[in-house]
Amino acid sequence: MRQITYNVKETGPTTFSHSAHLKTMQCSSCHNTIFKPGPNKRVNMAEMEKGKSCGACHDGKKSFALSKCTRCHPVKDRSYKIAGAGNVEFSHAFHLEAYGCKDCHAHLYSHRGHKKAVTMAEMEKGKSCGACHDSKTAFTVKENCDRCHKV
Repeated sequence: MRQITYNVKETGPTTFSHSAHLKTMQCSSCHNTIFKPGPNKRVNMAEMEKGKSCGACHDGKKSFALSKCTRCHPVKDRSYKIAGAGNVEFSHAFHLEAYGCKDCHAHLYSHRGHKKAVTMAEMEKGKSCGACHDSKTAFTVKENCDRCHKV
């Protein structure tokens, strides 16, 4: 059975497996109701959350919720090279134990990735990592430098 790979710029390739879906449903569950014959218009996560495309079933009732991002989207740890302060390794796996993807991406990065460098002063004012690392939600960025910066 054919697999379809969608190249998602923000997260990397996402693969749809017909075989996996056909274990619990029939072709007619999706074709021609949710998906029309031939190429379909791509939809974003906001549209899926309103029931379009995969969101028609992945609502947390019929099937696992869209909020289970890593079931479809690959996640990678991120490395930030910081001159003079030691590099920072961001662990998605560690953070996903306590938070969902939207906790950071919907509010801080809007699924566009974190491209512009943020200074420690900006973090201390609540930008980027400082939104949670504020001594209330998680340890503060003002102290504990060695918890993130590896020297």
